[in-house]
Amino acid sequence: MKAMSDPIDDEVAPGLPGGRTSSPPIRSLLAALLDVHPKLLREAADLAEAELGAVTAEDVAEDVAFALEGLSVEDIWERAGTQPDGSYLEPLEAAWEVVGEPVAPFLTDLTRRIELGRREEATALCQGILLGLYRSSQEEGEFLDGHAPDTLEEVAVSAVTAWKKGGKGRAGSGPGARELAAMHRFLSDAVPEWEPFLRRTIGPARRKGRR
Repeated sequence: MKAMSDPIDDEVAPGLPGGRTSSPPIRSLLAALLDVHPKLLREAADLAEAELGAVTAEDVAEDVAFALEGLSVEDIWERAGTQPDGSYLEPLEAAWEVVGEPVAPFLTDLTRRIELGRREEATALCQGILLGLYRSSQEEGEFLDGHAPDTLEEVAVSAVTAWKKGGKGRAGSGPGARELAAMHRFLSDAVPEWEPFLRRTIGPARRKGRR
């Protein structure tokens, strides 16, 4: 899933709905090309749309679980302790960073799709993030040998919060009644042990006809 591998601070190419390029020089060249040949803008936008692409919760879950699979306790120890600026990073804070970084691109993609008004994709993406995190928590033995307590749950709350909040403008509005009801059902069926605290984060399902 290419969209997931983009760095968090990538810029969106001008005129493209969420389209990203791999480096600043390429972005500059693309912008210059579109300035000279504005007729290519529609085709470029279509290509960006295809690149953003549809997502499924299962595909995202597999990608998230795979991203977390490569983490080890050593990653925490290497990051914790005295920092170059003289500050001290507690092991628990280091654990949060170690777990949060591989999931960050997924959260960025979630926010991007919400801001583009692609709520259905955003819902599938959010569910996939939750499912991938949950599966990692259910693996045999404690996640990262117990040195990262509650970090998976906290990242899950971050994903649900972003999904519920929505983005900027009308296109990025929050979930409607049907989406909320569907998400509640998903929590009950797919991540039952996390349902109580995630349900509190989402809030009660709204009645039909209310926003």
